[in-house]
Amino acid sequence: MDLGHKGKTVIISGGSKGIGAGISEVFAQEGANLVINYHRNKESCLEFACYLSERYGIRTATVQGDVGKEEDVAAIFDCATQNFGRIDILVNNAGRGVSKKFTDITLEDWNQCLNDNLTGQFLMSREFARRVIPAKRKGWIVNILSKASCTSTTKGRVCYVCNKSGETGLTHSLAVDLTEYGIHVNGVMPGFVMANTLKTQYETNRAEFNQRVERVPLKRVGEPWEIGTMVAFLASDKCELAVGTCVDMTGGLLLGY
Repeated sequence: MDLGHKGKTVIISGGSKGIGAGISEVFAQEGANLVINYHRNKESCLEFACYLSERYGIRTATVQGDVGKEEDVAAIFDCATQNFGRIDILVNNAGRGVSKKFTDITLEDWNQCLNDNLTGQFLMSREFARRVIPAKRKGWIVNILSKASCTSTTKGRVCYVCNKSGETGLTHSLAVDLTEYGIHVNGVMPGFVMANTLKTQYETNRAEFNQRVERVPLKRVGEPWEIGTMVAFLASDKCELAVGTCVDMTGGLLLGY
């Protein structure tokens, strides 16, 4: 399906690995210009961006930045405008989890998780709105959320669950505030996706991995590109009626059976 992304500029935070890489590749297939943000892994991000440019014939830019810092967020958006002249779509994908026994969680743990997740989505979305609204153009924000925001999760995930719940609320509230300006805001809730932690578990503890798969009504885990396909659809005119929607991409985990 041609989603009309050819020539549009997409900023993807944490866009060079895991789910972010799947999202980046789907937009590359659609012909978009990509601004791929990374935090630490410069070489792997550059390599991935070169791969996308060569395979799909698109333009890419990579930019280092901590999405929880205002000055880094401004630099990410400056990179987009300097390279492509405009910004159309923001995908808030960057984030991390903290896995600790509740009584061992430090204030530093809490603040770092908040910074990397909820604060990052807030700052990136605010910068996007500040730049798109004066230009009087349509815009799209898609937040990567989690099933953890609305159902039980494993022990030791208090910081992560609280942040992801906040991101769901942020998605709804941004839709209320920004729809009148032509900015469409939605979210996607992945479940078990073959990326990062889950891939490591598959390689090191197959029995535990298989137990996770058995919890999924669909009886399989997702792939990063599948999340990317939904993100690209939500960020298109073909999905204009979706406003403040949080799409369940868990394979049925939220059904509760």
